[in-house]
Formats: sequence, C-alpha cells, structure tokens
Amino acid sequence: MRETYPGSLIVNEFSVADWGGARVDVAAITENEIVGVEIKGDGDSPARLDLQGHVYGRVCRKMWLLPSAGLQEKCFGKRPAGWGRLEIIDGAVRPYNRATKLGERIPTPRGGYTYETLRDDSRFDPCAPSEGKFLCPRSMCGTLWQNELYEIAREFQLKVNSRPYVHILADAICEQLPAPAIHTAMIAALRRRVWRKPIIDTRFHPGALGDVQETTGTLL
Repeated sequence: MRETYPGSLIVNEFSVADWGGARVDVAAITENEIVGVEIKGDGDSPARLDLQGHVYGRVCRKMWLLPSAGLQEKCFGKRPAGWGRLEIIDGAVRPYNRATKLGERIPTPRGGYTYETLRDDSRFDPCAPSEGKFLCPRSMCGTLWQNELYEIAREFQLKVNSRPYVHILADAICEQLPAPAIHTAMIAALRRRVWRKPIIDTRFHPGALGDVQETTGTLL
C-alpha cells in the first residue's frame, strides 16, 4: 500500500459506514479516493464477502482481496464484483497474475481433446480493481466524527435546524449536498484528522518504516 499509493494515510481497521458498523482491514486514504484491502487469514471464512462487497463499496472507490494461500480458491470464487485480487509470491504481496497458457492435451470421453489451463509466469497480467460507482452519502458521513461533520456543514453554509448532533448533521449534509461533494469533503476531513490510533502517514517521509502518527498527532 505504501509503494502503490504514496502520499496517502494508511489505516488499519478503518471504520466505514454507520460510525464503526463495518471496518476495512487496511485502507489507504489518498488525495482523491479511499482504497481498501480485505485480508482473509487461515482462520477466516469467505462467507461475509458478499455483504462486505456491498458495504465497503459505499465509501471505498477501490477494493483489493488478499486471502491466505489455503483460502485463495474459496475467496476468489466469492470475490465481490470489481474487487482486485492480491497474492503472496516469495514473501511479497502483488496483484494476482491472471496470465495463463495452454498445457498438455487431454483426451475427452467422446474422442476429442481439450487442453489444461496453466498459469503463465513468463507474463504478468495483474488483476486490478475497477472503480466503484456506488458511493453512498449516508455511509460517507458515517466515516466522520461529529466535529468533522460540523465543519463540513459550516463550510458549505448548510441549514441545520436543531442542535448539531451527529445524525442531524448527517441528515443536513445528505439532503443538501451531492454525493461527489460529500466524497471530496470526506477525503479532506480524513486527511486533516488527528487520529486516535497509530497510522502510517506517507506524506512526510514516504520511504521510512517508522512514519507512524500517534494519537497525539506527532510523527515518529
């Protein structure tokens, strides 16, 4: 994530939608979009991928799926539409290689022939994610804190008819701003945020392994 999306904030367990109701395992908050990675380890199940595909796409423009080797076939079989695939090769994560070639000729029961399909590691055809088109205003508001929602309402001079509780601010933003404007404001708010947990901020020292913003907002 650090190499692919320089200048981003990289967050573990990134809360999206409904103020913590769903969490992306790893997310890169770039200047113009959020890119997420869902990780499935050996003890996990692909059963929730369908629901995660619906929820995460409301906030993240792109999603990657990284399963362990033992779960790869099951997870890729249930991969949500548009998600890119990742794999681990020689200890490094990379996009899944879709390149194939024909293998040996195999006789069929009716006397014909077919060919087995093999991976072709001499070529690299990465399985990248497509850009999501289903950003949801309510879910994008659900990633933000009360003070961030209040700043957006004040910046756009929105009418708020009651005390600025979270749900009232979210209602005003969703009713008075189009989804693209909410998305832009959400990205800006997240990149200004002083996070309450460690993150990796690649905007300052992109190559350093210790660029972690602690809860105080300082860089180590």
